[in-house]
Amino acid sequence: MQKKLSKKESIRIAKRKHYKWLRSLGLKVNMKTGHIILRKRPPRELDLSHLQVRDSIPCGNRIGGSTAKRVYATQLPAGKTISVAYNKGPYMVVDAKDFKTMGRKV
Repeated sequence: MQKKLSKKESIRIAKRKHYKWLRSLGLKVNMKTGHIILRKRPPRELDLSHLQVRDSIPCGNRIGGSTAKRVYATQLPAGKTISVAYNKGPYMVVDAKDFKTMGRKV
């Protein structure tokens, strides 16, 4: 039968497996403390030649076409007016003589 490990022993085994995994990735790891050993080397120069930008970037303010704003006008027939339809919200065209009694019992 296999002996049951204590909690400390199982944590120690898990840490050791983790440190071995870090070493398999190419990192230098202190196996006792688990600290990653950093190399002291000078930073290399970055190649930023592929990040060049054009001098003139097209912007949204160069939209072609007419800039005149359309104005819509409505003309009502004589004797008609616009009102709320029976106190419900939408508008409708009604006779001017029915305007005062609209939405009420008469």
